[in-house]
Amino acid sequence: MMPKITFTRTVGSRLCFSAFLLGWFGASPSFGQHCPHGPIDLPKLAAGMEETKDPNVILRSGAVAGRAAIPVLRRISRSGMALDTVPGSAQVSLAKLGDEGAMAELDEELTHTDLRVVIPKLLFVANGKSIAMLLKFLGTHPEPIMFGGEVDNPHDLRRSLIVRLADTVEYADDRAYGKHPRSDAEWADLWKHGKATPMPLSLSIDSQNPYLECLCRKIEFGFPMAMIDLAATGDPRVVPILLELKTIGYRNEGNVGSRAPYSWWVRHDYVETALAKWGDAEEFGILEHALQIDQTSIVKLQVIGGKKAMAALLESNTNPNYGMYNQALFKSLSEMVQDAPLPADADATVENLIKWREWWAKNKDTARFIYPDPYE
Repeated sequence: MMPKITFTRTVGSRLCFSAFLLGWFGASPSFGQHCPHGPIDLPKLAAGMEETKDPNVILRSGAVAGRAAIPVLRRISRSGMALDTVPGSAQVSLAKLGDEGAMAELDEELTHTDLRVVIPKLLFVANGKSIAMLLKFLGTHPEPIMFGGEVDNPHDLRRSLIVRLADTVEYADDRAYGKHPRSDAEWADLWKHGKATPMPLSLSIDSQNPYLECLCRKIEFGFPMAMIDLAATGDPRVVPILLELKTIGYRNEGNVGSRAPYSWWVRHDYVETALAKWGDAEEFGILEHALQIDQTSIVKLQVIGGKKAMAALLESNTNPNYGMYNQALFKSLSEMVQDAPLPADADATVENLIKWREWWAKNKDTARFIYPDPYE
């Protein structure tokens, strides 16, 4: 039996590698690094990458430019650095874009570097080689790898790794949603009998359409806001991709009626919103139901926009005395239409809610709607 290995609490935060990447709907577009509909301004992008101290700029730029960013990424990259640093994010961007040198560095780090640094990077890369490295690591470390002290509620690094793998790979079996095994024993049995082959998530729509391909890379690079832009294209080919993303990860067994009530399932929130924006009646119904329990649904409906979303917000049977709800509601409503009857900071009163509903009853067929700018 192998001895237990103890790490500090930072392992847990670093394994939650996606947390610092995932924004929320209220965030403004970041650093102007949108997927262009035309040619990429590579010199401008490269200059921003050379100057930045923000790892998210590196990751977004790598997603936008694709393999064209490899030369500048190589200048910035340095092995042994964490994912949430500029050199570390450049290294994982290189690996994700297929750079063999970066992959070799990560393979070396898995043997000789602090696991708190290298495991989140391999999880982020999430290609066939990085997954194979992590599976080999799990096979050679069958015992729990603990971090934290006796008083500090220790956690098993190995178990956390398995959970993160399940949330980053495709896995073909017959489970409908949240398809991955939940226990170490289930995974071990499937691997032993060759029944499970975790496959890297790979999104592609049309190699001749740089904008769509860029949005797909954005999603692969951990920026789920691009799902909203993908749905907004109106291209029917995006639907299978969104449905594919919906099946990755463990099933969320939280609040009834909502598949993603918790912040760490934010990717599923974006999938849900993107499908509803596309026109999926079931997902739109989930958002309508969630209005009773979850204020984030207000912002999701604002993202969807238009008459149907406006009606859902104003015709719901929410308690009109719920002041905090009304405050959030008024802000979104005022940003959804031109010539709104009340400003965004209107007092959260029943009287003002009545004013909004009266305005909607008179103007629902003539209202001019405002749709949000691209998120990524």
